[in-house]
Amino acid sequence: MSALSERRLALAKRWIKRQFPTLVTGILFIVLWEGIARVIGNNRIVADIGYTVSSLQARADTIVVRVSETFSSVVVAFILAVALGVLLGVIIAEIYTLRQMTMPLIIFAYAVPHPVLAPMFIIWFLVGGSFTLFTFTGPSAYIFPAMTAADAQIAIGINGVSTFGAWVGFFPVFISTITGMNELEERYQHLGTVLGASRWQMVKYFRFWRALPNIASSIKSTVQLSIVGVIVAEFIASSSGIGYQIILAWKTGDLGYMFGVVLVIMLVSYTFFQLAVWTVKYVTPPGSVT
Repeated sequence: MSALSERRLALAKRWIKRQFPTLVTGILFIVLWEGIARVIGNNRIVADIGYTVSSLQARADTIVVRVSETFSSVVVAFILAVALGVLLGVIIAEIYTLRQMTMPLIIFAYAVPHPVLAPMFIIWFLVGGSFTLFTFTGPSAYIFPAMTAADAQIAIGINGVSTFGAWVGFFPVFISTITGMNELEERYQHLGTVLGASRWQMVKYFRFWRALPNIASSIKSTVQLSIVGVIVAEFIASSSGIGYQIILAWKTGDLGYMFGVVLVIMLVSYTFFQLAVWTVKYVTPPGSVT
């Protein structure tokens, strides 16, 4: 076996070892769920696994389409949150007067309960119009023969749902960038002074790299908050996405479908979180993300 194969095998074993507690937790959750459902014995109070799976299978095509809609918005929200958080964090960290002027306003705005703002974001983009970057045919068109390509079209763009998700996920990256930029050790400050580095060069070669571990770690929170923000916006003020399916299940009293939707959200959110963390680890220097 080559050294590369041995390294890949070692990485695979390490990954399985790390994920084993998660697998055990998932199994215990399923056993507990089924046990409670059997004790209660009423699917209108706690739906058992069989009833939940059958409810999902009956609407599998809808679930795939709505999940694709939701997580296309999550991807846009996540990218916007990270990009704007880092950019504004660098600018405000470097300009002291601007930081003193804007930080109280940002903190006050972020202190407002997020669900209150979701309808405002939706209305703004209904009035001003959304910006579609591109469209593609979702996976449901290839999975379900009855689903047409037109029904499976997914739009990637900036709209009220994605911008609200970006707003919810923006703050951790923003604060972490400012904190990391201002934690540059004094010896590097002196080194920059000795070398005659300009402010931009200090940011480019010293401050940003000092802030990178903070930024990379905060991205974990941003992933989760972006998902929460998008689903909350769909739940409160939208008529699309997987969040809206919870409203429909509530209106029809279909607890099995509601349980199934929540389970799908959990599974897809976990997958997206792991993918985002792996991507950050891949593109950042070793040790930036733990």
